[in-house]
Amino acid sequence: MEARPQKAKSSGGNPAARSQPASSKQAGQARKATVKLPFVTMEFHRLDVRFPGREEFAGAVSSVRENLPSPGHLAFYGGLGALAALSLIEWPVAAAIGIGTVVTQRAAGGTSGSSQANSGSASETTAT
Repeated sequence: MEARPQKAKSSGGNPAARSQPASSKQAGQARKATVKLPFVTMEFHRLDVRFPGREEFAGAVSSVRENLPSPGHLAFYGGLGALAALSLIEWPVAAAIGIGTVVTQRAAGGTSGSSQANSGSASETTAT
């Protein structure tokens, strides 16, 4: 079998004339542009991008808030990162300290998220 090159149709040198006009398409079809060259035919399709709604965005925000460390721990990790960025300690040492801190906090009695800090303060207020 021999591969035969496709002959490109001449449209007067206008690249827009090679694509299908938008008015002739149905509303549900995606737009596409076709470029035909002597040995290659390329089709470019428009992506359908859907932005998240308000409920999905609120769910993502609440998920992030639940998994953030408490402000004190966040300051500790920020300081550790600053020390590594200023080369006062090496980054593998900073990473080992940070990972060791997270592991010991979880082994001591739970996650290091802000939900733990909130639940701890709530139990203290109800106990008094």
